[in-house]
Amino acid sequence: MQITKTTILLSAFLLACLISYSQFNNDSIETGPELQSGSRHEKSKMNFFIISKPKKGKIDPASRFNILRGKIKGLFRKKTFVAIVAKDASHASAKIQRKLNKYERRIGTLWFDSHGMYKKGYSLFFIGHDEVSYYTLKDSAVASPLRQLAAYSTDETKVVIGSCYGGATYYRCSIDYKDTTRMNGDSLMMAIGRVLKAATVYGSESWVMTKPGLFLKRAAVAGYPRRKLFRDLAYQPAWENMGKWNEYNALTNSFASINPVTMDMYGNLMVRNISYTSKEEVIKDINKMLGKLEPGLYK
Repeated sequence: MQITKTTILLSAFLLACLISYSQFNNDSIETGPELQSGSRHEKSKMNFFIISKPKKGKIDPASRFNILRGKIKGLFRKKTFVAIVAKDASHASAKIQRKLNKYERRIGTLWFDSHGMYKKGYSLFFIGHDEVSYYTLKDSAVASPLRQLAAYSTDETKVVIGSCYGGATYYRCSIDYKDTTRMNGDSLMMAIGRVLKAATVYGSESWVMTKPGLFLKRAAVAGYPRRKLFRDLAYQPAWENMGKWNEYNALTNSFASINPVTMDMYGNLMVRNISYTSKEEVIKDINKMLGKLEPGLYK
């Protein structure tokens, strides 16, 4: 998860307040078959936005922005949407179960908002201070909090790895360029599918951005970071796979390549109809950045 330069914490907070207030008013006014049908469907499930608690003393505007907009969204959707700031996986699991039991719901969309760590050489995400990856899920202590959620999972449950490179399947060169390593994002997605059984899992091949409009069906996760280190040669596969997401269906054990994801005002996962690279200017930008890649920029 990366934040754009234009997303300043204070302005983002004000924007989130305005958007949530507007949506709240619109929901109260709008009528019609489409909205009514959606409302009835929401009664059977609850959506969750899980954000790792920022470390003390660490400047992390992306996470703090998501905490603000998630909590504001939850104020108006108490029975259908919950934002949780998690200390660890057990803490998140307990809070999720408490809400589901209280309102007698099942899991709809479960979005894990997290940073990725390209330097480690494999796909992962964090729930608080707990790392979740293909490797750590082999440990029953790590898998157990997620396994407890299986009872609340159905074939309509959608689990989103909201970290950069969370679903990456390519080989990338190591930071010192001496060898290559496979990211194994597909293995991570399959491992989550085994834990939550019937769920469908989503992960990105490249960056997951933090921009306004995530709950408005907008391209709020597509894009790329501007910092110089991301022009390092090691990031070539990430540039080549920008805007690409993968979907894994645990019931059918099948993968599919999809467009970037987003959410609607209720926190339901949506797959965008338009691919990120459908615009010619985007392709030009990617090719331009690929031509600027050089070694020695990763610090």
